[in-house]
Amino acid sequence: VEVLHPINLRVAETGYYGDCDRCARAFSSIFQASLTFLQQVVAGDSWGTVSVPIIEEEPATALIFFAVLVTVNLGLLNLILTVIVDVAHESRQNDDLVKLKERAGEIK
Repeated sequence: VEVLHPINLRVAETGYYGDCDRCARAFSSIFQASLTFLQQVVAGDSWGTVSVPIIEEEPATALIFFAVLVTVNLGLLNLILTVIVDVAHESRQNDDLVKLKERAGEIK
């Protein structure tokens, strides 16, 4: 917020955003910044509306946007992978139980 909002205000003052009401306040608070990142990173919407003009105004901000993108994507991929591994582990345990029951039936 402290880094991106002043740069965003400079971009808004140039009139770049046109009739976009939300663009000038996209990083004005933690809530607004979180909402903007949710919209851009998770939903994949409006990268060109807010982020690209800020990066063009101050190229170093690309590191911030890239870090957020990578962190969120890796976090989501980690959650998905955790579910897949957990389901596979559970299936393996169920498979082992079935094999033990079959072997117990063969021994009798």
